[in-house]
Amino acid sequence: MTSLGGSAGRRVALEDLRLAMSELFGAERRLRGREQGTQNDLTHSQLRALVVLGTADEVMAGNLAKSAGLNPASVTAMLDQLESNGIVERRRAGHDRRVCMVALTDKGRRIVDEKRSRWEALWEQRLGDLSETELVAALRVFRTISQLLDEL
Repeated sequence: MTSLGGSAGRRVALEDLRLAMSELFGAERRLRGREQGTQNDLTHSQLRALVVLGTADEVMAGNLAKSAGLNPASVTAMLDQLESNGIVERRRAGHDRRVCMVALTDKGRRIVDEKRSRWEALWEQRLGDLSETELVAALRVFRTISQLLDEL
């Protein structure tokens, strides 16, 4: 990025940010495309759901779909597969039998912990030279872009 200063510099910086965002979206599409060929590993979508599950003892399936950014039908099919592989378990809520509660099994928790450790090491390796100020600024930008996309 070229530093021009003033409003011209800001316009260039905003355009660079838009281009970087497009690159990020492209990288995510490529990541999703790569998961089509994996047999033994978890897909990106499955991992997102498992990470959400890793933050609580159990989660309602509908809330899991929302938190992981997935639709309920996709989550049901995903949970069928994860349950058959012994990674999650489902039960009906005692207060309302229509509600499905999902929890990680011990095997699922080990998988999430292992994946989280690998991701944290990779993030530290790639982002470790950024200051706390830079990381906080990046967080603010990402959240602002998320809000912008929700408004479109």
